[in-house]
Amino acid sequence: MRSKHLALPISRHSGEARISVFCLAIILFLHPPTAVAQRAMIVPPEIGKSISLTFEPALHSAGNFRSIEINSVGGSFHFVPKVPIARIPEDADEKLSRGLWDKVSGLRLDPSHFFFRGEYISDAQPHTLLFFVSEPVASDASPLFVIGFSYVGEPYKVLELDNLNLTAFQQAGDNTAIIIGKQSLSEVMGESGAERAGHPYATTYDPFSVFIVHVEGKANYSLAASRRYNEEHYVWAGPHSREDYAVFYNLPKHPKPFGAPASRVDELLGSGKTPSPK
Repeated sequence: MRSKHLALPISRHSGEARISVFCLAIILFLHPPTAVAQRAMIVPPEIGKSISLTFEPALHSAGNFRSIEINSVGGSFHFVPKVPIARIPEDADEKLSRGLWDKVSGLRLDPSHFFFRGEYISDAQPHTLLFFVSEPVASDASPLFVIGFSYVGEPYKVLELDNLNLTAFQQAGDNTAIIIGKQSLSEVMGESGAERAGHPYATTYDPFSVFIVHVEGKANYSLAASRRYNEEHYVWAGPHSREDYAVFYNLPKHPKPFGAPASRVDELLGSGKTPSPK
């Protein structure tokens, strides 16, 4: 018995159509469609006027943008970060897979999803900073690019770092603000998964870095401010990451993180006793 397949009529032009489709595929492969530039609009309070930002897509880097064009106070200003910036995805799985985040203490994500926005007061005047992040490479922290605005509304580069996992932006004293983040990501030491279960665990030592923002100036790293912040919120064992020193969490009678040599990880995590530094 013959199978009951529907026979479709074959046009005498079908061969020509297949050739046309094949040629079109070659053209698209050799000359892919140009990605469209994206735009965003903001009104910084210190300017009081709407300014536009245009983002030029990066070649061979889907979802990332190689340059920023800012039209403000009648002028056009061009910025090209060393690493293409990312548009923060709205999909949670995509954010996770690309190593991007959408929440930072003291900042708010712009509706365009191209940057975070932070404001602080200096000499009773508001000031705006725009924070652009890039996709991290492997387990490194993400690159960061920050733009500020002068008193007359001209944008300028405040900070550019190859690696800074941005964690917070805060108003500080003496008419300044601070940018806080980690320049390297911590790795879990000891039992993997304990950090998710709320059990005691340890990580490599990776201190927070604090950068002080001055009006119409660059943000500069401060060793003194970094030490104070780590002593209050983390532990302090110097300004650089260390694998020979461990930071412990959820240890008995230690509500804050606790630091000790990495050689004591097994001892302190396994004993269940209240540790003392050595």
